[in-house]
Amino acid sequence: MRKELVLELGIILSISVMLFSLSGAIISTSQTSALPSTLTLSWYNSNIIGYSSLSTYNPNIFAGGLGGSFYGLLYAYSAIVNVTNSQMIPVIVVSWNFSPPNWQQVWQKQPINVTLIIRNDTGWSNGQPLTAYDLMATCLVLDMFGAPPFPNYTVINNYTLVETWPKGQLSPILYTCTLINTAGLGEVAIIIPYQIWKPIINQILGNWTKIQNTSDMKLAQQIINNIRNEIKNFKPNAATYPYDGPFYLSQLTSSEIVLNKNPYYYDAKYIPFNQVVIYQYGQADLAAAAITGQQVSIDWSGLTGLSPTQLESLPTTLELIKIPQTFGWGIAFNLKNPWLRYYQVRAAIAYILNRSAIAAVGGPLTSPVSIPNAIPNVSYYSFMTSPQYYSSLNPYNTNLTKAAQLLESVGFYQKSGVWYTPNGTPFTLILSAGSPPTQALAMMEEVQKELQEFGINVQLHIYTVVSQWHQAWQNGTGYDLWFENWGSSYSPDTAPWSLVLSYFGGYPWNVTQWDENITLPNGTVIDFYKLLQETESPNSTQQLVQANQELSYYMNQYLLPILPLVSVENYVIVNPSLLIAAPPANSWIWEEAQYGIGGTAMVQALIDYWYVPLYKSTIVTTTSVTTTTTSVTTTTSVTTTSVATSTTTVTTTSTLITPTTVTTAVSSIPIIPIVIAVVIIIIVIIVAVLLLMRRR
Repeated sequence: MRKELVLELGIILSISVMLFSLSGAIISTSQTSALPSTLTLSWYNSNIIGYSSLSTYNPNIFAGGLGGSFYGLLYAYSAIVNVTNSQMIPVIVVSWNFSPPNWQQVWQKQPINVTLIIRNDTGWSNGQPLTAYDLMATCLVLDMFGAPPFPNYTVINNYTLVETWPKGQLSPILYTCTLINTAGLGEVAIIIPYQIWKPIINQILGNWTKIQNTSDMKLAQQIINNIRNEIKNFKPNAATYPYDGPFYLSQLTSSEIVLNKNPYYYDAKYIPFNQVVIYQYGQADLAAAAITGQQVSIDWSGLTGLSPTQLESLPTTLELIKIPQTFGWGIAFNLKNPWLRYYQVRAAIAYILNRSAIAAVGGPLTSPVSIPNAIPNVSYYSFMTSPQYYSSLNPYNTNLTKAAQLLESVGFYQKSGVWYTPNGTPFTLILSAGSPPTQALAMMEEVQKELQEFGINVQLHIYTVVSQWHQAWQNGTGYDLWFENWGSSYSPDTAPWSLVLSYFGGYPWNVTQWDENITLPNGTVIDFYKLLQETESPNSTQQLVQANQELSYYMNQYLLPILPLVSVENYVIVNPSLLIAAPPANSWIWEEAQYGIGGTAMVQALIDYWYVPLYKSTIVTTTSVTTTTTSVTTTTSVTTTSVATSTTTVTTTSTLITPTTVTTAVSSIPIIPIVIAVVIIIIVIIVAVLLLMRRR
């Protein structure tokens, strides 16, 4: 009897242990199943034939291989900028340092060393570790698409690369831009596996002295062009080609591109996505239909993108996340028109136009500019602005009475509802644009309507051939007002004046036919181009702020060279049913859609700075009731490296930003699965005991 009892108790104990283990599996599954395992994307690809089979596919980015649209997935960024605060955050490069110690004082007089430390726990999808040689190889290949002088590169060890930059190229005042160009590789991912590209890298290094010899630019450029052709013609084996991002290319068909998880990526075991499926379409409308039809997890303007019309009719089950950016539409004044040379006439036009009404027809991403030509009111420009600064500017709120007074002050007059110029001819303007998108054309028509209702005749002229509107710009004929973009998507450190004051304001085109000078009533000449240069190459932070504020003030007060009308937001579309546990709409993750090639820094941040910490938080690390909070700290180390013939001591600091607090404890386990598991165990034990009692 005793032996049977012991045997039966042993069976009950074994069942209990098995059920407790099962309950743990249930709990674990319930946690991880709350995260997505597959990421799906839609891609419009006009060259599907080239992406339909691994046997014919060329993975060389410079020959049409999968590249910028899929940075952050196939290729990892070295580091990315948190757009909300312009702080550089690590990915593969975990620390960076500038030397000599007084580099901020001597950067214009001598070369500057930038020491980059890369992580030692990540690798290419073929199992080879990612090293400083890969970083150098990427830099060298990218240099071949620029012009010398380039930085010199010194590999100290497998995980340390020193870039030696020519004097005057790394500004401590425009520090974010400097970090982007050094630690951030100019917003390009680490795309060149050194071992695969070694023949071309050796060719570059073998000619490096001649390439860097700026005294013989003709020879240098000839060598660069030859190597550039070698790069474009390089065709590695697609079946064995490695990738250093979270995923690698696994399958290619005419309808799908499949990426599998790279097991050698540094945080691969914490990435919930096991696979990325990219549906590719040869027609843009089909790619868009996959998005609106809720077949994909996420889309953003830099990947496939939807038109404003499609965004307006987006299903309510999809989430449209709007991202502010310093970019939009406005009207540039052609100063060859003698009447537009009067500030009073330009100001009258500004007071006539209702920017809110114009924005209303521009689509769901369009909003009215609050103060024309102000430094944009975004977080990364806050150091340059203040309430006092904004109060010094003119908002040009709609005021038809003021507009009439301004026109009359320079000799214009109104008769029978029509405005006439001082020489007695009807005031007529031609508003032109080059192949404007649908919503831009709608805004142009609204501008036309508002001016005509005021009594100014406006004709629309739409150019459809690029060479024709370039000719119009060159001659300054065929238009009085040109509907054009202002600003840029993301421009750290200094406000985005370059598009209107450089590209459209001088080189290569002078849309406004203006010399960029204004003579004030007291005789002082304001040189806009000089102020622009000071905003882009300041000698001090004080000069940076002052130049931006001055430039903004005079552009606002004189409405030159453009009258910004509306801002256009960037966006991300999220399918909550597929992208489970996505960041909230106000997360910094989404603003990364403004950084990197095609906004792909957002994908890198989404994986490494959102889902990885989130996945870690679901892992049970202790059976204790006590809650343990794990956070990423800032580490500082001192490294001595030998560069050229001198020994430089540098301090390398690695700062990791954690978007969420990662808690690894039993307390994070959902209560319901625990209760269910315990109830099941109790029931089984009771049944087993009753069976034993019946046998007695």
